[in-house]
Amino acid sequence: MLVKSLKLNNYRNYTSRVVNFDSGLNLIIGKNGIGKTNILESLVVVSNTKSFRTLDDTNLIKIGEEYAGIECQSDTSKYKVVISKNGKRLYINDVPVKKTSEFIGSLNCVLFKPSDLDIFNHSPKERRRLLDVEIGKVSKKYLNSILEYNLLLKDKNRLLKEEKIDHTYLSLIEEKMIPDIKEIISQREEFLELINTYISDIYQNISNEKSKISIIYKKCSDKDKVKEMIEKSHDKDLYYHYATYGPHHDDYEIMMNDHLLEEIASQGQTRMVLISFKLALIKYIESKTGNTPVLLLDDILSELDTANKERLLKLIPQSIQIIITGTDLNGMNLKTKYKLIELKEGENV
Repeated sequence: MLVKSLKLNNYRNYTSRVVNFDSGLNLIIGKNGIGKTNILESLVVVSNTKSFRTLDDTNLIKIGEEYAGIECQSDTSKYKVVISKNGKRLYINDVPVKKTSEFIGSLNCVLFKPSDLDIFNHSPKERRRLLDVEIGKVSKKYLNSILEYNLLLKDKNRLLKEEKIDHTYLSLIEEKMIPDIKEIISQREEFLELINTYISDIYQNISNEKSKISIIYKKCSDKDKVKEMIEKSHDKDLYYHYATYGPHHDDYEIMMNDHLLEEIASQGQTRMVLISFKLALIKYIESKTGNTPVLLLDDILSELDTANKERLLKLIPQSIQIIITGTDLNGMNLKTKYKLIELKEGENV
């Protein structure tokens, strides 16, 4: 899967901008604040239908304008997202897409950004969101299960807060939850198992260290015990007036040599582990879809020393399209062919 071109209209700081990409390494260079990350963000919006920087889509619209438009041409299809104050419209090959779930993952991008380092300070909810986004992009079944489960969970929590609870209705909700919970647990297990297959080797190759990296899934229960656990949680649910059991309480921990990563790793090591996670994620997507996603690296090379930069760029297969942002080319020592996209002041309006 390749991104050939991107056209932005009234998006963030851009009135109109067209960017063409090569199939291999693409470097977007420019001063801070000039709009480099906006380009990557727009590609993520096409991939996920959501920004990684704001929950309010209207923030993507250029100040003073009525709408924002993103048009992305891949090697197979044309994707279009139009955002207005009334909502968001999605198109594939100029045909309207009514269900968001049918659009998500059609163009698959994997992003690494500096704020990913905050994953250890985030709530479990944010860590679960990463799982839901990445698995949901390659599995419509998972996406539908997580969406349906969240709706049922809202209904259950609303019911548990009522003064007089309809236990027949509560049992019906819980019965409907069971297949969704099993699907969510099963696919999260599969995802983390495959990530664990690759992440240590990738980390060792990038960092030139022998540390073992693994991710431990802290799941609500085994998938064959879902019904049993729902029944066991009844009294606790009634006491606390919310659902105390379910995959909405799941979490995971990243380990280095059987210790919590955040307790023993330096910031540099943590950065390399998270980059390794993203590269392992590419392996997961390839195994599930047969397609290679586009790798987006937002201003990360500036944080790595020269040796780690060279190892990282050598490790990424030539078959992967990479789009990297940075302020300059200093210290990159690039030995492979690349396309330079230089953003300059005055070009955005």
